[in-house]
Amino acid sequence: MTNFIETGLTHGKMRLDALTSLRFFAAAMIVFGHAHGLFGSLGLALNFSLAQGVSFFFVLSGFILTYNYPNVETGLFSFYKARFARLWPLHIVALLAVPTITGMWNIAGLNPLGVAYVLVGNVLLIQSWIPFRDSYLTFNGVAWSISTEAFFYVVFPMALIGLRRAWGLVLALVVLLTILFLWLVVRYEIPMDVNTSTLNAMGMIYTNPIARLSEFVLGMIACKVFMYVGKTDHSSITSWTVVEVAIVCLIALSMHLTPRLPLGVILPQQWVPVVQYFLIGSGSAPVFAIAVVVFAFGRGLVSKVLAFPVLVFLGEASFALYLFHATILFWFEQHLSLAQSSFGVFLFWGSVLAMASAAHLWIEKPCRSFIMGRGHRRKALVPA
Repeated sequence: MTNFIETGLTHGKMRLDALTSLRFFAAAMIVFGHAHGLFGSLGLALNFSLAQGVSFFFVLSGFILTYNYPNVETGLFSFYKARFARLWPLHIVALLAVPTITGMWNIAGLNPLGVAYVLVGNVLLIQSWIPFRDSYLTFNGVAWSISTEAFFYVVFPMALIGLRRAWGLVLALVVLLTILFLWLVVRYEIPMDVNTSTLNAMGMIYTNPIARLSEFVLGMIACKVFMYVGKTDHSSITSWTVVEVAIVCLIALSMHLTPRLPLGVILPQQWVPVVQYFLIGSGSAPVFAIAVVVFAFGRGLVSKVLAFPVLVFLGEASFALYLFHATILFWFEQHLSLAQSSFGVFLFWGSVLAMASAAHLWIEKPCRSFIMGRGHRRKALVPA
């Protein structure tokens, strides 16, 4: 769950609340996926690649940053200060919540020196830059995506300048970088077993910031499309409702089909499991880019529903939902009798939503306001 910047976005005087609410549904997909083994997922995890919720966050992040910071190079200090204020405080609290709630640090079999190194990497948000499981999945394991997002922040100014000059070249470059890492896994027969602590496909393809950069750039390009089309479009609410329903159906179809494509027909056999693994996590990124553009306009009935205040609030709290859900899930795994009771799943979701809401209201917002200063205004910002 990404990626995770501001808490609102305007197009002129229009708030893009639909995008905020969609963040909650993306985060919920990830929670359903992780909780499937213990609570089930109403069949969702069996029929859809719920891990692609992270891909949605990466695409949305590129979109929002491009919109909010069209001339980022003129205010780099302010940009990075805002990114730090948005991510780091809640990340540290969520990291400390792991031993507080579960009584364990989630350090696998690391020795004390290894724990120290990995802890520093987590605090500095560089754990996903090291392609070993003991780095990116230790402590609060889901925070790997925040680390990947931090890398996107570092390269965002350069990527934005590049898109202004030759967007096609930038897109081609990041796609080639993704293909390069797929090739490395194939060429050097890097293990596909994601549970091994040695170098594996997860560290090379799934958590690797460079391999996921293409999704972020897709979001940036989607923002350019949105700003261009928005000047000329005058379609009716009926037309937009049809488009919104169609894109929701397309998302569902893509999340179902991308992990199941008959790759063996077009690819050499040694490439099939590698590309399939990539598609499980990132296969719907192009569809997500289209969806973000569609819902950014907010002109259809689906967008009107997504603009309900309770959904917007849940979208604003989605960052906290993402960061804390795995820790709460582990607590329920420690208390199986409670988890397997008739009300266990309801207690789990109630706990996750309560924790996310409290963390958003009492930790995330106050810390961001403190770091940014009293003059910081947030009403015109959307999570990214």
